[in-house]
Amino acid sequence: MESRPWLTFSLDDTVYCLPVHQIREVTPWHRPEPVPSAPGIVEGIINLRGDIVTVVDGRALLGLAETEAADDTRIMTLELPGETLGLTVDNVREIIDVDPAQIEPPPHAQPAILGTVQMDDMLVVALDTGYLSELSAGASE
Repeated sequence: MESRPWLTFSLDDTVYCLPVHQIREVTPWHRPEPVPSAPGIVEGIINLRGDIVTVVDGRALLGLAETEAADDTRIMTLELPGETLGLTVDNVREIIDVDPAQIEPPPHAQPAILGTVQMDDMLVVALDTGYLSELSAGASE
């Protein structure tokens, strides 16, 4: 395979990435409207130019400690099969080129993690958009 652009972002001190072609846009964080009885990882919903988008807390998704939103906090809007999903991240970093064949799977299967890739002196964790799609489908049932 050949390298493709992936967008990097941070949660705590870890750098993660997702394929650019699945990212619709990145917007400054604003508090989503709560949804009664939604799973704990769902922050709520937002209206994004007429589209209702479910927003998932990236920290809760990965089992990280909860923190207050900061000036750098962003909502990444992802285009997943059949759904648009928002993902709250601590900050957005840069676009890197990743060859999917170079992504090393985790030693133990982890639901949201596709694997890791070494980029210069930085280890980047690739998230599994297939898992996010399944998660999104489960949250809307």
